[in-house]
Amino acid sequence: MSNWERLEETVRQYAEYIWSRVAKADRIGGVNFDCVLEISAIETIVIEITENRTLDKIRSDISKIQSVRMSMMAKNIMVRPYIVCDFLPTQAMKDAGKENYIEVVSFDDFRKMFFDFPTYSNVRSRKQFGSAIDPLTGENDKTVYTPVGYELENDAEIDAAEIAQRIINNEKIVLLGDYGTGKSRCFREVFKILSERSSETLIYPIAIDLKETWGLENAVEIIRRHFSNLGIGEKDTSSVIKAHNSKRLCFLLDGFDEIGSRPWSEDKKTLELLRKHALQGVKDLLSNSNAGCLVSGRDHYFNSNKEMYSALGLQQKGTLLARCKSEFSFDEFTKYLEINDINVALPEWLPKKPLVLKTIASLSTEQLSDLFDSSNGEEIEFWFRFIDAMCERDSKIHAILDPETVKQVLIKLASLTRTKAHNVGPLTESEVVKVFHQVTGTYPNEQSTVMLQRLPGLGRVSSETSDRNFVDGFILDGLRALDLSNKVQFSDKELPDLKWLNPLQKLGSSVLAHDIRKNKSANMFLSYSKRSIHRNKANKISISDVISSISKTDIEKIDFEGVVFYEPHFGELSFERNNICKIDFVGGVFESITLGKINPTLVTIKDCLIEKMVGVSSSAGIPSWIIDCDISAFEAIDTLTAIKSSGLSKPQTILVSILIKVYRQAGNGRLEHTLTKGLTHVDKRSLGQVLHYLVQNGYLDTSKDKGETIYKPVRKVQGRIDKILVELDRSNDEIWQHISGLTDIS
Repeated sequence: MSNWERLEETVRQYAEYIWSRVAKADRIGGVNFDCVLEISAIETIVIEITENRTLDKIRSDISKIQSVRMSMMAKNIMVRPYIVCDFLPTQAMKDAGKENYIEVVSFDDFRKMFFDFPTYSNVRSRKQFGSAIDPLTGENDKTVYTPVGYELENDAEIDAAEIAQRIINNEKIVLLGDYGTGKSRCFREVFKILSERSSETLIYPIAIDLKETWGLENAVEIIRRHFSNLGIGEKDTSSVIKAHNSKRLCFLLDGFDEIGSRPWSEDKKTLELLRKHALQGVKDLLSNSNAGCLVSGRDHYFNSNKEMYSALGLQQKGTLLARCKSEFSFDEFTKYLEINDINVALPEWLPKKPLVLKTIASLSTEQLSDLFDSSNGEEIEFWFRFIDAMCERDSKIHAILDPETVKQVLIKLASLTRTKAHNVGPLTESEVVKVFHQVTGTYPNEQSTVMLQRLPGLGRVSSETSDRNFVDGFILDGLRALDLSNKVQFSDKELPDLKWLNPLQKLGSSVLAHDIRKNKSANMFLSYSKRSIHRNKANKISISDVISSISKTDIEKIDFEGVVFYEPHFGELSFERNNICKIDFVGGVFESITLGKINPTLVTIKDCLIEKMVGVSSSAGIPSWIIDCDISAFEAIDTLTAIKSSGLSKPQTILVSILIKVYRQAGNGRLEHTLTKGLTHVDKRSLGQVLHYLVQNGYLDTSKDKGETIYKPVRKVQGRIDKILVELDRSNDEIWQHISGLTDIS
């Protein structure tokens, strides 16, 4: 299609949006017009489109229109004419039209008759995008965007520019990620790119924060609420409603998980119906849209991808699924440091999270040295030192409070978030003041009020409210662990009956385990969990947190004496130490389970929802003691990223890479240099040992191609290989056991 044909088609499309009539090229009174719309039996709109920038051409079009207008007037039909220019018409051109009651307008002004997108874009850009806000002011985050990649299911990555291009290409994209991983910043960047390219693409992004759409059941209500919140007039609102299913409007919908909360202990089918009902309006909007779109939400909000696509009104086959990374990659990390002028030498093991890096950048050289030296390169030890350094820094800014007071205020605020539907908050101003009073015994004066507004780790929810939330799970999860440690050690009588919704995750349970070891209080925590299970106490999450944490201590055998734990809710539970025994978990939720190398003694997990199982790669590897459970995801090892992050030893990693590439990927064999392509620091000795063993024992065939060895599968052992790749570190196969015994010299 030529640019001219595209312009004609676009003008006709906008004409249909504006007047809600069929627009087509047609003859009127024996004269051809580029666009004609019949409004009624007595009114017709005619549009001439021109690229010719001369005044003579405009006058020629005016004469043509006038002759037809006069002939149609004799038939009592009114002709309303427009001349649309693919350029900005001169004043002389406009005046020539005005003298004859003909509007001469630029294509941009003609588009604005339908929808004034430049005004919308300007207003929307100044408003908040989800959680992408300045934590101090609550205003839109104005920091420079750090270019990052978003992970696809095929081990590739996609950036914001490519997401925007795919939307322009009419593709639908779902972006998943936990709080604080950058979903909202991605939305803001994609909106910016699409807005800047709208004059070229003629596609206009509408960016909607879904937490504004509670209770709305159709597309029209969602659009109307969005434009009303922006203070945009009824004309543009009606235009967008009229054309919301067109190819010119693409919707960016941020936060499908914020439309309704997720009470974990309820029946799974009931939860699914509640989520489906909450997302009716989103489904109506997306299922009827003919343009590309971007929609985001928290990972694992739905029980399965199938449920997610159904609830959102998307087809799985035609939708691209991307995920935000929990931390920067090395290159992104380096770029972030450069953009934010952070000029300190940081250890490789440091969590590459924005809040952590910003806090570290604010510390003195002496504080940094003490922080890194005292943590001995261990993440959990670093967490304790980091929190202390953060509170120390804050107490120096606000000298009215000592570091321990700042820390205790944060711990109690973290405890309050246990009951919040959205995990990180919000915390109201009165809740913050109440906690301050609990810790200090006094109410805040003017100075301490300023301190409370800038507590480290907390940020404004938005500029419209003084509410706060935690801005990073790295800080929040550990603080929750310290709160639970305090409550158990001081026998808090309210703890067993608190209605918590949010469990500890992996870092939090590790922090609590560290605290238990340090205080030598394992028996006290074990006693709390047993006592609470027997009495069927309401706070199932506190019991689950304690079990998860003591399983990470040095206790060799944690004997629950055959108890049945109904409706547990674990953020993470690991069986790697194999010290939990004689307990049955029934009818609960496990957000993550990590299996050990051998099965635990007299443990069953039955009729539970397991969001992710680590240690096996498919349902074929589910051990027999996990019974009738719904498992949403397994540990994927089919991609390079997954292999590198699986926690396997270097020889095991090399083996898995070789077996996947030879036995699972298309083709009849692999050249030697491709077997470990993408893996870092692969020493030739380990690679040689693994290959020699596989070839010598008949698990790989070889041939030559231009002097390089080709490794081919031996199909008679395909079943064994598949079983190894399913069971991973739980495998008892001789192949796995031999390779696991090789020395990792890296």
